Amino acid sequence: MRFLTSPIEIKGDGKVERIVLGRNELVTDESGRVVAKDTGAREELPVQLVVRSVGYRGVPTPGLPFDERSGTIPNTNGRVEGSRNEYVVGWIKRGPTGVIGTNKKDSQDTVDTLLADLAAARQTGLADFGDDHAVKLAEWLASRQPKLVTAEHWQAIDQYERAAGEPHGRPRVKLSTLEELLRVAHG
Repeated sequence: MRFLTSPIEIKGDGKVERIVLGRNELVTDESGRVVAKDTGAREELPVQLVVRSVGYRGVPTPGLPFDERSGTIPNTNGRVEGSRNEYVVGWIKRGPTGVIGTNKKDSQDTVDTLLADLAAARQTGLADFGDDHAVKLAEWLASRQPKLVTAEHWQAIDQYERAAGEPHGRPRVKLSTLEELLRVAHG
């Protein structure tokens, strides 16, 4: 990671091979804000993959608490504050920070909270799902979200993206629309 740089140009012969970065400096503008200013200095790096990130700001969801300052839904270990059965993950849980590994751990922490809550509810008699609860849950989810993407669907997407990248010498070609993802996931 290089701080105080901005992407200027992506170079390569039919594929991503290099990126040109512009060096910035922090200056105070006329309004008193600190902003990045291009110094004109350039650096070229060999790369094989470029990921575009455009920023993020959480927005309120009707019926859920929302912290305007952080752009997150207040929670404790993923359980929405003031709720017994609503959970959050990712940036709406902690703000726009981290990498894929951070999100994976973050999601696992929320799932652990959900499972602990479920176990406590079963122990106290608040929830009794019977022995076929996994089947009932899958049916319920499918009734609420017919285009549900399961682990098997994700594997189909992963295989497709990897295969699409191979002829171009790329690790993968990402599907970028919901329609494409669902088409590949559901055949």
